[in-house]
Amino acid sequence: MSDDPTPVAPTTVTWKPAGPLIVQGPATFFDNEGTALTPPPAKIPGQIKLCGCGRSHTKPFCDGSHKC
Repeated sequence: MSDDPTPVAPTTVTWKPAGPLIVQGPATFFDNEGTALTPPPAKIPGQIKLCGCGRSHTKPFCDGSHKC
């Protein structure tokens, strides 16, 4: 049991059709070898966007390429 009384909000994943998967909340991402990946800076703190279209140059993270 943790001594920290601060509640932690759940992590949510929202799918945007023709866009990214939006991860809101604490999450750690790993590559196939188990190495932790560092997400790019987010416009909204605590929000990470994952590529849903396959066009991103920063996979697995979204770089906005789906807008082209």
